[in-house]
Amino acid sequence: MTKYPQEVETVQVSEPRQVLFITDHLGGGGAPVSILGLAKVLTTQGMAVTIVVLSDKVWQPIPEGVNVLRVPFSHRHVIDKIRRFRLHARKVDQLLTRLSLSFDLVVANLHYSHEVIRHTQLAQQAWLCIRTDPGEALLNKKGIAQYKQRRRLRSLYKGSRVIAISHGILESLAKHGAPPAVGKVIYNVIDVEAIHALMEGAVEYDDYVVYVSRLNLRQKRYDRLFRAYQASGIAQPLVVIGDGEEEAAGRLIREMGLENRVILLGKKDNPYPYIRQARLLVLTSDYEGFGRVLAEALVCGTPVVSTDCPSGPREILRNDLSAYLVPLHDEAALARQIAAAIEHPPTISPGHYARFSPDTIADQYRWLMSTEPVSHDL
Repeated sequence: MTKYPQEVETVQVSEPRQVLFITDHLGGGGAPVSILGLAKVLTTQGMAVTIVVLSDKVWQPIPEGVNVLRVPFSHRHVIDKIRRFRLHARKVDQLLTRLSLSFDLVVANLHYSHEVIRHTQLAQQAWLCIRTDPGEALLNKKGIAQYKQRRRLRSLYKGSRVIAISHGILESLAKHGAPPAVGKVIYNVIDVEAIHALMEGAVEYDDYVVYVSRLNLRQKRYDRLFRAYQASGIAQPLVVIGDGEEEAAGRLIREMGLENRVILLGKKDNPYPYIRQARLLVLTSDYEGFGRVLAEALVCGTPVVSTDCPSGPREILRNDLSAYLVPLHDEAALARQIAAAIEHPPTISPGHYARFSPDTIADQYRWLMSTEPVSHDL
């Protein structure tokens, strides 16, 4: 009996897509959370994700399977400081040569990384992801200082490939004479499942209003928050979660006679139970890139009231929720809307935050790998 060899089917195994994120740091703030959230979902979908951090500041937990490489740089003298972007870029290029990888997608996050990446071998391939309103850098600048800052914006972003986390960011670039060659709006990833798992913990308060953000007077305007809360006349205490200018905020609370009504809790590793059980979350910023905490509050089912600041809140609070946006400098309207939201809270549904789901956002990054965009996404 003759034996014939079995026919073996040849299976072509494709290599995973290679994604490179470059960032100033993975420390505090919303940007590292967003970068790592995106890295997590792309890795889950079978991509190989590398994050190059241009400092030693890596404070956040790293998702399984994500490769994080630190490439810090410190200048030794003034000349090095002046040439820091080019010198740091040289270190990045040396690392990339050692890695010997061809990346399908390169995204630089945060301003310093934008400056460095344009001097590297990946300058033409990289997307610059802008996570805050670029016009913010022009605030409080006049004359020659404002001219120089606007020139920097134009030098960096005009004619570049830009990802913006809100439409308002692209509009701000255009307003200041720095329109990108290609602009794409991709919102921050909001990990709905993770938030739902984290938000069920117990908290020590009930029937309260919550504020969750850094205590930063220049941007976050906790002075506006305290004044509007006081003017609203609501009975609920205000629970404040966040670090930063805690001493200054405490002084202002005492000056306003709010010691028994405003509670400073400091930073919480898991703020979601506090958001989930609050009657209302309030955001009072002068500017945002996106306003991540607003979307997170909606995931928790918590109504929100926000200033209509550039550039994200209006894109999160749409349709029926747009009524809870108030003009930026109208504290009386803010106070009225806080009281109205307590009296007649809106019902929050998954449709209010579906646009920010991991799969939705990951699909848009996949699109960047397979398509060469040709027009602004305005």
